[in-house]
Amino acid sequence: MTLKTLDLGLKTIRVLQDGANPPEQALLLPGWYVDPQTGQRIFYDQYTEKFYTMAGGVYVPLAYMNPAPKQVAVAPGDRLKVTISFKYTGPAITGVTGYYCLGIYGTFGFDERLVQRTTFNLPQVTSPPSSPNVSDSYTFTIPTGIGTNWDDIYVKIFGGSPSIAGEATTPYLFGYENALTIAGIQPNITEFKISDFAKV
Repeated sequence: MTLKTLDLGLKTIRVLQDGANPPEQALLLPGWYVDPQTGQRIFYDQYTEKFYTMAGGVYVPLAYMNPAPKQVAVAPGDRLKVTISFKYTGPAITGVTGYYCLGIYGTFGFDERLVQRTTFNLPQVTSPPSSPNVSDSYTFTIPTGIGTNWDDIYVKIFGGSPSIAGEATTPYLFGYENALTIAGIQPNITEFKISDFAKV
């Protein structure tokens, strides 16, 4: 088995592969890869266009997960709007995919529990903007079956015509850890006591 290096946009990842180099047009072959920064082995699935950890979680590089600047409490039935924004300069692009995910980020990757996609367009912009000039959002309805540990969020953008990046290799990926506090799904009783007793 030989180790080969591929640049997948996220960062350099080595591919574990026997034999000769893959052809240039087929750099993303299904199979096992190695993240050289962590040594973690990940598997690329050509059908879902995602990398998976050995435990089956979706691979999200550590560098893209960040401590959340705040926590939002949500309960079943609540609506949670996740908004992305960025500065854009370049040609007009149609059909960019926004990928929004709530779930559990941990040792075994990101366990995607709620996933939604949007489609939006990028306008032609010739001068660098001074502030973010593109935004997109998706509003989740929190389901009754949400777990108390579904507290992480990540988003990414990819695709379009012309394409900005592939789904598995997009560098446009960002996440927050511990962004949500899940309420209203477990009984919470405090200060239980006899408040009074008297002859009446």
